[in-house]
Amino acid sequence: MQPIKISRRPRWRQHIQDNAYQADVLSDPAQKYWVEALPQPFAIQFSPQEETAIAIASEKLWQMCVEFLDWFFDEDDDSAVDARLAQLKIRPEYWPALKKSWHRTDPVEDLSLATRFDLVVTEDGQIKLIEINGETPLLGAETVYQWNWLVDYQRNHNQGAYALPANASQFNEYWERTAGQWRRIYEEYDLLRTGISFLVDEQLEEDSEMAMQLIQILHDEVDENVYTQLVYLRGLEDERGQLMQRGLGLDEDGYFIDHANERIPILWKMYDWSDLQNDMANAGCTEALAQRLAVGDAKVIEPLWKQILSNKGTMALIWQQFKDSEYAEYLLPTYFESDISLEATRLLLEGLHVRKPLLGMEGIGVSIELGAGAVEKRPTYGYGEEGFIIQEYIELPQAFDYHYMVGSWVIDDVAAGIILRGDTARITGRHCLIIPHIVAEEFLSIS
Repeated sequence: MQPIKISRRPRWRQHIQDNAYQADVLSDPAQKYWVEALPQPFAIQFSPQEETAIAIASEKLWQMCVEFLDWFFDEDDDSAVDARLAQLKIRPEYWPALKKSWHRTDPVEDLSLATRFDLVVTEDGQIKLIEINGETPLLGAETVYQWNWLVDYQRNHNQGAYALPANASQFNEYWERTAGQWRRIYEEYDLLRTGISFLVDEQLEEDSEMAMQLIQILHDEVDENVYTQLVYLRGLEDERGQLMQRGLGLDEDGYFIDHANERIPILWKMYDWSDLQNDMANAGCTEALAQRLAVGDAKVIEPLWKQILSNKGTMALIWQQFKDSEYAEYLLPTYFESDISLEATRLLLEGLHVRKPLLGMEGIGVSIELGAGAVEKRPTYGYGEEGFIIQEYIELPQAFDYHYMVGSWVIDDVAAGIILRGDTARITGRHCLIIPHIVAEEFLSIS
């Protein structure tokens, strides 16, 4: 694994506009979201052996997650399961629905589309899990575009000082694997009959872009006749603040409804379950939604059981459960901040560690600490009242003044490719850098 310099394509911004979702942010040089906006663009090169190691690690970590959820919902008596749900600060009204979501088989199980693991791949070959993006895994559109970049680069710009090896490839099966899982969902959920609605936050462009990428894969690879629509979280307003389309609603029987008051039988969402549940509580709709989810005749992607994997507290429970298992080589010691065990206390008081809120995302509320002092931290924006975990610190690899991590996709139990995010800070935040990668046996010179 090493950084390599690449050429900035003369018309890179136009190529993004013509070949990418997330086109406006990727092609905006001021935001420095896509690597060609930098004075010296670069990529990361992996060997085929490293590609294989990441794929094996990702599939083992997913197997670990399945075993963990079996333990979480099955081991011990029901009161122990409830205690774990309480530890993750999940609203008790949803506990019965959560248990049924994991166990449901009739008429069909609660299916998942994708999961992304955030990994640190070190220079000496270690692969460590730092977070699980379980229920709202973004970066699919960026994963697709990095492949389009590679094809264009090899076809039209692969000459001069920064030519890529002739046999350079990419660890990127995201499109194909997503299409395969869409086929399964299409058949088992009968999407041709039901259609599917995509819930997006109208204030976040990346939500709509991610949804449109998934819709394209569904229509191009599965069935162009599947009905799809975007449903807005709060409602879409025009420039004068006038409501153009109402947002997501809930009827008296607990069914999600769209702007036309039609029930939504299948909903894909780019919105955390915890936030959605808080919204329902504020609207006085918790009981109706919880009962509907327990019945299971309205399906949501990602399903309710994914709420467990997206909670940072799960990382502490996973460490507790698997620290002496075959999966331990991929794990970092992680504890609830309230843990008074000797190991947790020693890490909290003496070791360099990362402190994360249970429900945070995109680096919000995260700090790197040594003892009682913060070495580096991000604003909390209200997160953290639910509690924190502490995780042993591991240094991210660096390239051209950027710290970067590997986002590794798993779809239908299979490793589906990687996407790299970089940040000039050691805590990767919302405004990060997307770094393409190549896989090749012949390593290029860094100079």
